Amino acid sequence: MKPRSVSYLLDEEGARIFGPGPLELLRCVEQTGSLSSAAREMGMSYTKAMRIVHAAEKALGVSLTERAIGGEGGGSSHLTDAGKAIIHSYELWSAGVSVASDRAFAASFAGCAGASRLGCVLMAAGRAERFGRQKLVEELDGRLLVSRALDALLVDRLDVVVVSPWETVARICAARGVRCVEPAGPLHSDTVRAGLDALGERAGYLFAVGDQPLLSRRSVEALLDAFAKRPEVPARLCFGERVGNPVIFPAWMAPSLHSLEGDVGGGELLRRNPDLAAQTQLVQATSEAELEDVDTVSDLERIESNLGR
Repeated sequence: MKPRSVSYLLDEEGARIFGPGPLELLRCVEQTGSLSSAAREMGMSYTKAMRIVHAAEKALGVSLTERAIGGEGGGSSHLTDAGKAIIHSYELWSAGVSVASDRAFAASFAGCAGASRLGCVLMAAGRAERFGRQKLVEELDGRLLVSRALDALLVDRLDVVVVSPWETVARICAARGVRCVEPAGPLHSDTVRAGLDALGERAGYLFAVGDQPLLSRRSVEALLDAFAKRPEVPARLCFGERVGNPVIFPAWMAPSLHSLEGDVGGGELLRRNPDLAAQTQLVQATSEAELEDVDTVSDLERIESNLGR
């Protein structure tokens, strides 16, 4: 399954005035040097070819062709400068529409009818130094933190890869049929690279963290819907003015993500580029608690206490 976009120019009443047909006819005129020859080449009558050209000229308000009568060849036609400009503009616009359509298709149909899923990197490589032990296998309301993260992310539109060097996390992933890969080093950028390498080329990449236990599937789906509508810019979960994780980055940002260095993740790209940050789509979470992460034992106790209420 793949998309195919056809672009038309319409008049104020919604009638087609220019599209693939007139474009092909004008291109044929340019090649053959004659409207009648172009009509024969395309298998249409000369009268129909004249009608198409005149209708486009009337709607566009410019002459598209000029005819030279008589001469050794019995007359000829060629494109006017305005006709050449219309063709050039239409082809630029049509190509842009096709690119945008392909991006929107890849994001909207992700995981549907054989279309590739969007990539998802669950970052679970932290050393949990402030917590004092491996926090991702701690329980919250009877569920391990890493399992809670997977519950929110295992949706049809996402291909999830967990990046973690911890054997306990790898065993949990294996039990749920989720790929787990090891990063080359301990830094956030190492985790980002490992996830991108494991996923390969995708229309977008969602980055989530393993210690955000109240993230809901509903909010993840809302993020994916927002990205499908504008797949050329990132989408980020927030609550009010507070921004957090997950974040979805479009495919064109993959090289920049892959080249990150140091103990930084994708958010560093938004910090470096205020214009891109301003364009980022902010998607409201169902509650502010979804943005909470677990850094310390007291964080976990507080979140559990709030769940009890």
